[in-house]
Amino acid sequence: MLEALALGALQGVTEWLPVSSEGVVAVVDSFAFDRPLADALAFALWLHLGTAVSAAVVFRREFIAVIRGAHVSGPGTPTARFLAIATLVSGLVGLPLLIGAAELSVSLGNGAMAVVGLAMLTTAAIQVRRPRPGMRTRETLTVRDAVIIGIAQGTAVLPGVSRSGVTVVALLLRGVERREALVMSFVLSVPVSLGAAAYVGLTSAVTITSEALLSAFVAGAIGVATIRGFLTVASRINFAAFAGSIGLAIIAGVVAQTIK
Repeated sequence: MLEALALGALQGVTEWLPVSSEGVVAVVDSFAFDRPLADALAFALWLHLGTAVSAAVVFRREFIAVIRGAHVSGPGTPTARFLAIATLVSGLVGLPLLIGAAELSVSLGNGAMAVVGLAMLTTAAIQVRRPRPGMRTRETLTVRDAVIIGIAQGTAVLPGVSRSGVTVVALLLRGVERREALVMSFVLSVPVSLGAAAYVGLTSAVTITSEALLSAFVAGAIGVATIRGFLTVASRINFAAFAGSIGLAIIAGVVAQTIK
């Protein structure tokens, strides 16, 4: 029960920070609770169920607007088309990587943890020099934008790669206004997060127990508050230093275990 509460809370906070919640949760689960890394990664993906619900709650107006727009003007409205294509591309890119990451974590053993640390350092490097935001809004997003963002989001299934980090940077590179980029990144997280949770549930990579459900609930409840807070303070936090520190700590932990 303590593990469920701790990991759910950690997911609820880190999912919205550009530091890879999957990598952070999996590493903490593996180090602190002695779970094999492959199982810890699967549980980290399961917890995305909770944060998908929290994003749907916070951005319910955006989802309602997309649904209404599609109903009135057809599915070809810019925002609806962007979300649909980006989600499809994310799945096509992410599923093979997800399967490969699970197999790699088993074959590499502790070495897989070092890979997570290196990926976290890469996330930090991405954060160092973010492009200046443009003035584009969600209504101007094109099919090309959707494909680019979908590819970026698909790569984030790799533990240590931040989904919010790579999607926000990709949107900024496409000239999207800063808050619009954050909102669209969070909205995009809902279908892919639900897909990730469904994948580990249907493949029995995670046993759905009362503790697992409690952990997902905690992630969702804390996620609601975290999203709103993040949108307020995002421009004042050095996430590059934060992600880099986590990456170095993970690598240090691997070295310490190897020396033992």
